[in-house]
Amino acid sequence: MKMHTHDSKECPYCSGKGYFQLLLGGSETCTCCSGSGKSKK
Repeated sequence: MKMHTHDSKECPYCSGKGYFQLLLGGSETCTCCSGSGKSKK
C-alpha cells in the first residue's frame, strides 16, 4: 500500500496544520515545524 504524499511539502506530523489538536481540548503548536505547517526537509 502506498502512502499518500503531498507536493506542497507539508509537515508530516501535523498534516500541514501547524498545530496538534489536544484530546482534553485546545491545541498545541507543532514542535517539528514550529507552527509553520511546512516540512523542514
